[in-house]
Amino acid sequence: MVNLTILAGSYTTFIRALSFNADANSLSLLSQSPAGSNPSWIALNPLNHSVLYATNENSPGGLLSFSVTASGTLTQIDSFDSGGDDPAYLLPLNNGKEVAIMNFSSSNGSVMTLTSDFSKFTSSSPVVFVGSGPNADSQDRSHPHEVVEVGNELFVPDLGADKIWRLGRSASGFQTTGFIQQAAGSGPRHIAVKDNTVFAVHELDNTLTSQTIPPLNSATPATLLANLTTLPPDIPTGSTNGAAELILSSVTEKYPQQFLYASNRNVSPDPRLIDPRGDTIAIFSPEPLQLVKHVYTGLNQIRGMALGGVNQEYLIAAGLTGGGVAIFQRTNNGTDLQLLARFNGTGSDQISSFAFL
Repeated sequence: MVNLTILAGSYTTFIRALSFNADANSLSLLSQSPAGSNPSWIALNPLNHSVLYATNENSPGGLLSFSVTASGTLTQIDSFDSGGDDPAYLLPLNNGKEVAIMNFSSSNGSVMTLTSDFSKFTSSSPVVFVGSGPNADSQDRSHPHEVVEVGNELFVPDLGADKIWRLGRSASGFQTTGFIQQAAGSGPRHIAVKDNTVFAVHELDNTLTSQTIPPLNSATPATLLANLTTLPPDIPTGSTNGAAELILSSVTEKYPQQFLYASNRNVSPDPRLIDPRGDTIAIFSPEPLQLVKHVYTGLNQIRGMALGGVNQEYLIAAGLTGGGVAIFQRTNNGTDLQLLARFNGTGSDQISSFAFL
């Protein structure tokens, strides 16, 4: 029998624990734990899965740590200032000793140092992004939206400045060492890296790109390998859309080939422009980058999406504005998704991220 516990961050005041029973194909609510206002992004410590971190996506922003039981019950341990406004993403680094957090509305981020038991924040090293683009706000600020660890570097897609910043470690912390330029107005939101290629999903032009990663401090620009739309061919005419999440699957025994899973969001304010089939998850093969399939999900505005299970055989996703939470099984070697269960919650769960225990 396979029972998985999945934690869910949200734009509410709770982090929820969901239970998936693979034998019964059921998805249900286990519990919900108070987590301040808008605990939108959550992540487990890579060396100790009994410690969870969460953003408080507010102005000013916050960062929380919790102890986690196997059943998903949370107890808050510590809180810390994010150093800016509206932190939309955090990443515990692979060393388990630091947490990077990006503040979407204040052009900055921080790398927080942890205590030896990974549970409390002791200090922060700020990172400031200086850049502008067509999507920068009236104060010419950039909008860092994610952080990904790549070897000894941190990569930060900047939706406002149309750059992927490269951060390197120095004696005083991480500092910007360069960037990979993105198309003007594209709005890079989330990225994934495989070998020497960076894939970026662009919120504002609904594309998925692949580029080479130049050597650090090289004068050679990144080579654009591919630029494909994430949208299905039959979106409602006149609808407004924005790509959101991007996941690159790992190599596992059951799924030796990797695939990219990109979520689409129909953000049209007019309900007549919402597809009754919901938004799609677009599946791409990475080498070379090409579309495999669109899977309609019955979810509206997919924000949270994650892979889990021993072989990453399950994909969970949530509709921020409708459709609840759906869990799929990856089929046909990862080229398709089969719906297993759906949880509709209270109708106002506003789930935006997941973590598999």
